[in-house]
Amino acid sequence: ADIIGSATYQCSLEKMMEEFHVDRPQAEQYIRIGVRLAKQAVREYSRRSGREAFVAASLGSYGATLADGSEYRGNYGVPCEQLERIHSERVRCTLLESPDMVAFETIPDAEEVKTILRLMETKFSDTPFWVSLQCRSESQLADGSNLDEISAYINELTPSSMVALGVNCVQPELVRPVVERIRSGLGSSTQILTVCYPNPGEVWEEGWRHVAGETPSPEVWSNIVVQSGADIVGGCCRTTTSHIRSLRELLY
Repeated sequence: ADIIGSATYQCSLEKMMEEFHVDRPQAEQYIRIGVRLAKQAVREYSRRSGREAFVAASLGSYGATLADGSEYRGNYGVPCEQLERIHSERVRCTLLESPDMVAFETIPDAEEVKTILRLMETKFSDTPFWVSLQCRSESQLADGSNLDEISAYINELTPSSMVALGVNCVQPELVRPVVERIRSGLGSSTQILTVCYPNPGEVWEEGWRHVAGETPSPEVWSNIVVQSGADIVGGCCRTTTSHIRSLRELLY
């Protein structure tokens, strides 16, 4: 892969303090270690392959930190101030290890997206980042809000360091219409790229389950992903090295 995500997707300081019975400094160290290990892996990969690769500090939605599937629903009923504080703490910890970018992933809630965008513009404006959404359809986020609302907000805010907007951990057939809608909403003059990394073809309903029909092979899955037209592509939950290898072979 050209970009790998750190193993920090579900981490929050409060949850780690609660689950592991550690103090705040130790919880911060756990998040930092996740980014540090990713950077070590990239250095080793680059040494062996001669190719450059990058680390995205992976930060899932607030719902992901709850570990109850809330990232597939949204509508948390949590004040924006609380969301901002939690995301700000996590971003600050990861940046201490100097990742190449921050990836906000599986964001299902429009208010959370807007909170993240404001946070990055006001407090971390020099940090490259992308936002990847969780969508229930080509026109709606998981919380039922309109996808066009997000594009319109980005066009209004014009975040200075936003690298990409996209979708992740959805069925592969959904990525193309979502990417096309995002690109249309942002407009032809935008410098913001599109990103998508679906799962292999499953849905989360209190656990992963297959949908009707056959799950596509890694080769078929890769073709679907590439045909989305997204600028940055990859795989999310339950994709394997076979999916990533097939995707790379198709692209290169």
